[in-house]
Amino acid sequence: MTTHPTNAPDFIPAAYSARFIHYFNKFVRRMFRKGFHAVRILPEHAGALAEMNGRDGPLLVLLSHSSWWDPLLSLVLHMHDSPLREPMAPMDASQLRKFGIFKKIGIFGLDPDDPKSLEAMGTYVAEKFAANPKCSLWITPQGRFTDVRKPIEIRPGGAAIAAKTPGISVLVLAVEYGFWTDQKPEVFLSWKPVHVAAGREGSTAAWHRAILEAMGENNRILAEAVMSRDPSKFLPVFDSGGAAATNWWYDLWLRLRGRSSRVEDRHFAQSPSAISATGSEATPSSHQ
Repeated sequence: MTTHPTNAPDFIPAAYSARFIHYFNKFVRRMFRKGFHAVRILPEHAGALAEMNGRDGPLLVLLSHSSWWDPLLSLVLHMHDSPLREPMAPMDASQLRKFGIFKKIGIFGLDPDDPKSLEAMGTYVAEKFAANPKCSLWITPQGRFTDVRKPIEIRPGGAAIAAKTPGISVLVLAVEYGFWTDQKPEVFLSWKPVHVAAGREGSTAAWHRAILEAMGENNRILAEAVMSRDPSKFLPVFDSGGAAATNWWYDLWLRLRGRSSRVEDRHFAQSPSAISATGSEATPSSHQ
């Protein structure tokens, strides 16, 4: 068992490997295709993360935290839209010691209840941002699993990092998991950029208010779209392939009789709202 000097913070640096994350992402993508019917995103800021792929400058991503899948989803989205950037994300140090392999995908360990450990995180993140102009920090500022229907409450750590990092770009990501018409659940996403008033970029309080407001609004907008159960409001990120299913033998029986087993038309990317949002037709295969 590892011990730490009394005054030393409990902190474990990452050991990022671009080669490892490339192959690990393939494994995680297969998990999503097996576990979910589709991943859908609201079109307004659908390209927000992709726009950061070739841009220099630090990036902070703050996402809502309702599921065990959130860290893996973050990895998939990073590799899908911003693979040229180097990701990093915090994890409880006690858990990272059990799953040390995660250090290779940019995970670093800390004690979230120890101020010294959090201070060490701030120093570590600042050094990474300074060393690599294409570094991205992904965090869940709620600090624990929280139902999406509850009001947003966040810790100030993300705002403090934003305030101490000149030129930083900040995005919030709303995430919901739900069932529509398929046996498998679906993932629903919405991006939103965060800004503070000119001259307030160095204020932790200003960033905290801006992040809190953006997360609350983003979650509300996504929730309304999910509750509408209208696939034309979304664009596909990728899906598991095949139509919405009921039972394999019944689906086969219907196909032998020349009938479709679809519950809905899954070519939602060709809906008028999707086409107008992208300027051209998008198909699920084009995002895989």
